[in-house]
Amino acid sequence: MKKLLLISLSLLILACLDANAQVQKSDQNLGFGFDINSLSGDGAERRTNLYLSYTYFLSNRISLGVGPRFGWNKSTQSTEDPTTMEVTTTTSKTSTIGYNGFINYSFLTDGGFILPYFGGQFTRLIQKQPGTDDIVTDSYGGNVGIKFFITERLNVDNNFSITRVIAKSETISSNGVPIQLDLDGTIMQINVGLGYIIGRKN
Repeated sequence: MKKLLLISLSLLILACLDANAQVQKSDQNLGFGFDINSLSGDGAERRTNLYLSYTYFLSNRISLGVGPRFGWNKSTQSTEDPTTMEVTTTTSKTSTIGYNGFINYSFLTDGGFILPYFGGQFTRLIQKQPGTDDIVTDSYGGNVGIKFFITERLNVDNNFSITRVIAKSETISSNGVPIQLDLDGTIMQINVGLGYIIGRKN
């Protein structure tokens, strides 16, 4: 069993080293994976989301991309009555949809196995929960990541981004009661996923 595992691992390493994985102008990459993001500030929370992405390479270094994100969150909040000292715990379930838009600059490597990159990113999040209006946040910032090519087309993409919320829902209605929001903060996001190059002619 150990010999079989070693042989399989050796073949995978050789395949990775032999792969001619450098991207080319007009390459298109389809991605799928998950991200973990956290929002700091008064509206602090953390979510795990699924995402899809489409990336187009304007050159072998510069690429543009966009993709939707879908998330679900369950949070628990405890409130203490100052007169009775009783603690009430409420649980709320929310769902989030949104998308990322980004532009990246890649650093080419000799072997073509790894592709580091950095760039700028825009994120829009729309949070939905029963009984209240949608909460919309927009944020801008930067990202840094690295693609590991398993074959010439298949790659593993790891990415970290920090964006600052600059546009938001200022007031929402919860069962007819207006609520003032203060969602200024910083969104930190970690993406892990798989990508596949399509549209390449050779």
